[in-house]
Amino acid sequence: MESITLSTKGQIIIPARIRKKYGMKKGEKLLITDENNYIKIIPKTRLADLVGSVKLDIIIVKKQIEEMRKEDRY
Repeated sequence: MESITLSTKGQIIIPARIRKKYGMKKGEKLLITDENNYIKIIPKTRLADLVGSVKLDIIIVKKQIEEMRKEDRY
């Protein structure tokens, strides 16, 4: 856990180690939420980051459907 300071304008600096870990860039949008007396700052997921993982799952599912159809024919 790291300590940060709130500026007079209500701004904070996210430590470089955390920014690098989550790939945060200057000007990037973040989500902030207040849950159970905790403040959470969440990197906003870009749609482009999800495309590859979803495509892979679709290919796997299509192959499974094709295999199931072949089994039903015989």
